[in-house]
Amino acid sequence: MSSLSHRASRLAKHTAQSGLDAAVTIAARTPGLMHPSGDNAREATRMVEEKIAAAYAGAIGASLSWGAFLFASALRGGATPTQFSHALFDLAEAASAPARRTVRANARRLGGKAG
Repeated sequence: MSSLSHRASRLAKHTAQSGLDAAVTIAARTPGLMHPSGDNAREATRMVEEKIAAAYAGAIGASLSWGAFLFASALRGGATPTQFSHALFDLAEAASAPARRTVRANARRLGGKAG
């Protein structure tokens, strides 16, 4: 098990990268949203569908992560503060991973279209 400070640093790095990826995606999509027709309308539909799918996947991941922690805690007879802290990182990572993957893929796919 990695240290809490290492996990915090890794989560912060992933969050910062997602912010940069989101900026690239927004820059690429904004002009098309101003004139929704043809490919732009399909991209707008895709954008909404991806957000819904990522939200559902994140909620399922968070729920499974929390359930696994509760089950393991019940078998152990409780959890230490460190175990609880690691469980919260597990939950945050499970909840954010689908959105992070989607925004990263969009930034790569749309990155050449910005500007």
